[in-house]
Amino acid sequence: MAVFAERGYRDAAVDEIAARAGYSKGAIYFHFSGKEDLFFALLEERVDRPLYAALELLATGPPEHDMSVEASSRFGELFRDQRELLLLDQEYRSLAVRDSRLGARYAERQRRLRSAFGAAVAARAEHLGAPPVDNPDEAAGALLALVSGLFQEKLIDPSWVSDGLLGDMFALIYAGHVARAAAA
Repeated sequence: MAVFAERGYRDAAVDEIAARAGYSKGAIYFHFSGKEDLFFALLEERVDRPLYAALELLATGPPEHDMSVEASSRFGELFRDQRELLLLDQEYRSLAVRDSRLGARYAERQRRLRSAFGAAVAARAEHLGAPPVDNPDEAAGALLALVSGLFQEKLIDPSWVSDGLLGDMFALIYAGHVARAAAA
């Protein structure tokens, strides 16, 4: 992680990563096919795992549990604990736009996240007795874009994105969904 953080994704070398971790280059290649696999393992362990745990809570949490507060709390935790990895994720995303091989793998990760988030959103709406979400995966994609955008803004200017902003935006989107369904 330290090598990725210092050098960026593109300039991080497997030789240096292995040396810093106290392993041979062969040991790294025994476990990972290359730098990309190692990077995705870091993303999965440090970003995706907590995100999936939050989605499980969203899907199964009792109706009286305010998930907007939970979302803000988890957002802040992830930013504090995994800032460098989130920065690298943004860098990788930019590279993935230009490189179709990297892009395909990143797009697959995003599809899995959208699907899991969509299922959690649909389950939460049902638990709350809210109208069903028309296209949960599409809604989840928009919510993930909001999260990503707020992370980008917080990386640039941490004072601008308040601790409760993400939860407040989720609550407004949910209220808009309920109001729109009631008006229809």
